[in-house]
Amino acid sequence: MKKIIVSLAVLFCVGNVMAQTPEEKAALKEAKKEAKTCLAEAQKIKDAIEPKIQDKSADDSEVLEKYAKAVDFVNKALKTNTIEEKRFGEIYKMLADLTLPVNNIFLSKASNKQTFDTLYFYNNLKTLTESLHKELKYTKLSTGEYGNEAYLKTKKLHLANSGVYYIYAAQFLADSKRPDMALEAYDVAMNYEKNYPEIAGMPDMRISEAQMAYYAFHTAHNAKMFDAMDKYYEKALQFTEGAEGVKQVKVMSYLEKGDSVAWANYLRETTLKDPANNTDYIQMLLAYYQKFGKEKMLEYADAILAVDPNLYIANYGKAYVLFATNKYDEALEVYKKCAEIKSDSYDAWYQCGLCKYRQALDLNNTISSIKNRAKAQETLEKTKGLFAEALPFFEKARECMPDDPEKWAYELKQCYTVTGNAAKASEMSKLIGD
Repeated sequence: MKKIIVSLAVLFCVGNVMAQTPEEKAALKEAKKEAKTCLAEAQKIKDAIEPKIQDKSADDSEVLEKYAKAVDFVNKALKTNTIEEKRFGEIYKMLADLTLPVNNIFLSKASNKQTFDTLYFYNNLKTLTESLHKELKYTKLSTGEYGNEAYLKTKKLHLANSGVYYIYAAQFLADSKRPDMALEAYDVAMNYEKNYPEIAGMPDMRISEAQMAYYAFHTAHNAKMFDAMDKYYEKALQFTEGAEGVKQVKVMSYLEKGDSVAWANYLRETTLKDPANNTDYIQMLLAYYQKFGKEKMLEYADAILAVDPNLYIANYGKAYVLFATNKYDEALEVYKKCAEIKSDSYDAWYQCGLCKYRQALDLNNTISSIKNRAKAQETLEKTKGLFAEALPFFEKARECMPDDPEKWAYELKQCYTVTGNAAKASEMSKLIGD
């Protein structure tokens, strides 16, 4: 008895759900009528224009206008939500048949460098690929002599071949100042086989997904769409031919939006990840950190050296800080390492000499205040010794830039003079015009 009661209750509920008011019934009837009328109008337009296309009596503008109206009618019919699913294959076939010729007209215009409505092209392309996809989805496969297997294979081919057109659309839209839509088109292109799994492995997109991301990245940058740039950045770096440019634009974008902190953080992350291939950025960031104090600059240089101890620019940056804080002995050891890494570096050899030269000058400045003659003489000898130690470093600097005496002749003159080499000192005087 309970089962009967429950069954009756369920039946009653279903009856209530399915029951329609007279108004709802009338609205449904009207919607079905509208759908039927719209489809008939679309078919009428299609039947009228196709013979004119065949005999070439219709120009492109007429074809585009007529097909646009027909597509609108089909879309209106679909929006009524009254078309049965069993007719979807038929309806989407009509949409595909209406949009494919339009797509071909636009491609021809693009090939011939003629102007055309890029927005119409893009919207038509979206309708085309979705229509092909749904026609394939809702059309039942039949085999045999009178089957549709070959037909559906052709439709798959149309869908597969349409993927590359999204790349064209993206470029056209970017050129016509529609970056949002351009990026949308790139997204479709990059995910084409995921969106349309029935044609997996078939599309020839002409360029790699990484190159598409590269184009999308630059499109976003040109439009100052900085957040969108982040979306494509990692994939764009995989396009090796443009990776360096991508990194440079990424760096520039932080400054363009006035975010120097984010700029510095990005450079720090990038350089610590791969110091050897980002030496220019290391130099930029060393200069940036210098503004906030030498300790900050030294900390960054040490962080880089922890990853790559033999990187010239990081060693030079560290030595610079040590020298600037009068830690000449420590600076000398790091400058010597710079000279080992890059033996033809004038700067490294010159700075090695300057470490001893500055110590000599500082010590020499104390001699006049020393009352004890023996102590003063001892200090003088130490000073001479420091000049002597500086001498070979300056000579190496001269070897690196022999045609530019202004960079080494004065220091060499001082060292030669103090160490008793009058002839060499005179030679240096002539070079600097003394």
